[in-house]
Amino acid sequence: MHHPPEDHKEKEYLLRIRKVLVYIQENLSEDLSLERLSEVAFFSPFHFQKIFSLYVGESPKQYIMRLRLERIAHYLKLYPELSVGDASFQCGFSSPSTFILAFKKYYGSTPEAFRRLSFDEISKIGISKPNIGKSSDIYPPEFWTMNLTDEEVAGFPSTTGIVVEQVRSLKIAFIETHLGDEDAIPNAFKVLSRWADPRDLIAKDTQFIGVMLDMPFFTEYGKCRFRACITVPEGFPVGKETGVMRIPDGKYATYRFRGTIQSVFRSLIGFRHGWLDQSGYQIAEITGFELYAENPAKTPYESIDRRIFIPVKPA
Repeated sequence: MHHPPEDHKEKEYLLRIRKVLVYIQENLSEDLSLERLSEVAFFSPFHFQKIFSLYVGESPKQYIMRLRLERIAHYLKLYPELSVGDASFQCGFSSPSTFILAFKKYYGSTPEAFRRLSFDEISKIGISKPNIGKSSDIYPPEFWTMNLTDEEVAGFPSTTGIVVEQVRSLKIAFIETHLGDEDAIPNAFKVLSRWADPRDLIAKDTQFIGVMLDMPFFTEYGKCRFRACITVPEGFPVGKETGVMRIPDGKYATYRFRGTIQSVFRSLIGFRHGWLDQSGYQIAEITGFELYAENPAKTPYESIDRRIFIPVKPA
């Protein structure tokens, strides 16, 4: 997010915009008119649009359109059996013609053609690549569907020891950030800890969790959203400083891992091609999560032992 708050008014504005961002994420398939969003933020529509663009760097319309199109691109690659029409409807488009025009403008390809693109073709369609220096070896969207040799799969971080577990629902409080800043994750957990410590929310049984809302295979790296989370008691009244969400119960494929955020993304490629194809499962949702053995506010992210959880269902 742009323009960190410098005074009480700016902090209040930031908290209101954060509330709107959470609302958008949770209602992406619903009506997200300027009037409705301004009501959530307690601004006039004119003032809301101005403040939103200042803090987010995109207008509300641009932001919502981008999230919807990126989600659809994910659906098209992840679920070959899902029709283009159903994918667009699930992501908030009521008009197929409007969706197809918007998709082609954003990705340079029709949805059906995008689904069939080869490795070389996808690499040329102009999807923004992450600007992360020497660690920019993150692959574009075709990583879910391209055929890799055993030798190529072996080149990705190991995801051995994968098991499928039933996970119970968790209530979590979170601070949302973006991955463009290399210190974004520890800084978000520091902010979260400063909020949680005075409220006695960090105890022996507190779980530290990371939720990645976007993947750099579909979203420009600097715009990928990350939620720094802690578990909170069921009855705890979370205030306006943090968001609140639930990690749904269900089956998750899980494996242990340690490394940078880039190596986590690369491990997903190994997971997809080294395990998922032969497992009898398919990915059930877009969003998985990481469970950390330590608080990332106090220990370097890449040094923390963690478990990756990916929701799955029968193929």
